[in-house]
Amino acid sequence: MADEVPPQQIKPLTFKLRKPVEAHGEKISEITFREPTGADIEAAGLPVNIDFAFDPPRIEFDARKMSAMMSVLAAVPPSTIRALAPKDWSTCAWGLASFFIPDLV
Repeated sequence: MADEVPPQQIKPLTFKLRKPVEAHGEKISEITFREPTGADIEAAGLPVNIDFAFDPPRIEFDARKMSAMMSVLAAVPPSTIRALAPKDWSTCAWGLASFFIPDLV
């Protein structure tokens, strides 16, 4: 069809780390995540839970699923994600959350 709009390409998300970590034998000071796919959600599970009973809705992370998703999307071993400082992990998780929250408009 001539009227079809091509899918929007999402740029990878890159976060500067407050505390460098090791990935593949090197120290890294930033981490880049690609856009997740349905296959990634099947493999790691849905890392964000939304409870619409609250106003505004409550958003919670499943830490294990989010860590697994981070590892896959950044193509780093799980040990790299486990080594993230809590503030770095949280910043990355909130940055990735938008991929898993539905558009309701």
